[in-house]
Amino acid sequence: MEKNIDKNIHSNKIYFESSVVTAQRLFDEGLYEDCINFIEKTASFGWFNFSGYYKSESLEILLSEIQKKIIVSPPLHKKKSKTGKILQICSKVYTSGGHSKLLYNWIKNDNTKKHTILSTRLSEEELKAVSEFYIDSPSNLLQISVKSSSKIESIHLLNEQPLNEYDMIVLHVHPDEVITNIVLSQKYIQTPVFFVNHADHVFWLGTSISDIILQIRESNIPLDMERRGISLERQFFFPIPVENTFNIEECKENTGKFIQLLSTGTAYKYNPNDSHNFLREAYKIVEENPEVIFNIVGIDQDSEYAAKYKHARIVLHGILPASQLAEIEKRADIYVEGFPMASFTALLQTALRKVPFVLHYRPLPLFKLFNDNKDHHVIYPENLEEWHNEVNKLIHDKNYRKEVSDIQYQYILNNFSLQVWKSRVQKLYDTANNIAHRIWSSSSDRYYDGDNEKLLVTIDRRTFSHYSFTERMSLKGKYFVYKTSRFKNKNIHYFSSKKQLLNYFLKK
Repeated sequence: MEKNIDKNIHSNKIYFESSVVTAQRLFDEGLYEDCINFIEKTASFGWFNFSGYYKSESLEILLSEIQKKIIVSPPLHKKKSKTGKILQICSKVYTSGGHSKLLYNWIKNDNTKKHTILSTRLSEEELKAVSEFYIDSPSNLLQISVKSSSKIESIHLLNEQPLNEYDMIVLHVHPDEVITNIVLSQKYIQTPVFFVNHADHVFWLGTSISDIILQIRESNIPLDMERRGISLERQFFFPIPVENTFNIEECKENTGKFIQLLSTGTAYKYNPNDSHNFLREAYKIVEENPEVIFNIVGIDQDSEYAAKYKHARIVLHGILPASQLAEIEKRADIYVEGFPMASFTALLQTALRKVPFVLHYRPLPLFKLFNDNKDHHVIYPENLEEWHNEVNKLIHDKNYRKEVSDIQYQYILNNFSLQVWKSRVQKLYDTANNIAHRIWSSSSDRYYDGDNEKLLVTIDRRTFSHYSFTERMSLKGKYFVYKTSRFKNKNIHYFSSKKQLLNYFLKK
């Protein structure tokens, strides 16, 4: 298995590197629309099929060069004095997930600024529908879409916005976002750009255009100094704001005969690997403890993974609306962090209900929210046995459960509560007042294939078309694409027949 993982990373690396060269060929042939789409596809591949790279200097430079070719005039609006306006840019937002909640929590809990949301991939109607899910009166919120069937058209639409009239631009974008990279690589942009690093464990575009990286977990700051070459001065710890407006004592009253365990996360975060299998361990817990009901939110009961570990007291809820999730959190006695990948927002919002939590065992640095803090019982178990012992002790010892919940709650309150977040956001605004946007030279890319990366390559794999957006290339360019297709990668769709190959070379 270890050899197969090493082979997968190396195979992904070869494809990623060849794709960077193909993107350059598309640019050289003047196929800018195809080139932009191909870069997005390459970044998507780097995101979902880990290639050993956390960034790409070549792609960042190429996106900047495309900007010089397709944007013929600077932004229409000159820089103004402080306006109290913030532009929050997203690729997409959803009615679930931590990165969407972070964006909307920022807007809901900050009435000192006027916020605008701009989406590059949702229509205005789609954007407003999501906003209505989070905000009671979204009519007061300016919402803009630059979505188009043409990337170049989307770029022009974004460039027409009064970008220099904002005090700051905040990016909540997907790791493969190209539109913001192109527009914000202009030297005429003066508004500082802040990048919310909600996908800190994977490849993403944006290092060259981001003045400040907002880190949702402090433990990632040294990692990004090394892996992405982002200096300490360009990083800002910006914890996930979690609101606790509920009655804590009411939440803790559980009069039922069962001990309610809860774990929450997106389904793919639970995908098992050689060292971590969450449902298998959940099954052992309920088998050993007849008084336990294990609620798991995010995994669908009809999934192939779930079928292997069916149990009457393992309740798989799938994806739930926030109101239903809140009811389950209210009844929870113990929160169990998911693995191999944790869901940080889910843990924090449950911990602020004064629910004691068990962190996942032997985590890799990329998946740790906290630094170890034994004084506040913030401890990552060394192995599976320690993890089981901690879960069982919390189940069986009510006094211990109370003791742990008290000290963990105080730690979370002091570091991740809404009040603490508000003080951080004011400091962030002070920072924005003292800097201007600039384009940052990217450091050379480093290839990584350690334990972190071996886990990453097993988590989420998606298939991509090998030759999309290259069909208008010259014959010489197409031949290059054909040659690279000989380096087989199971995550790439290749020419399936001689007829398909012939059509590819003949198509103009």
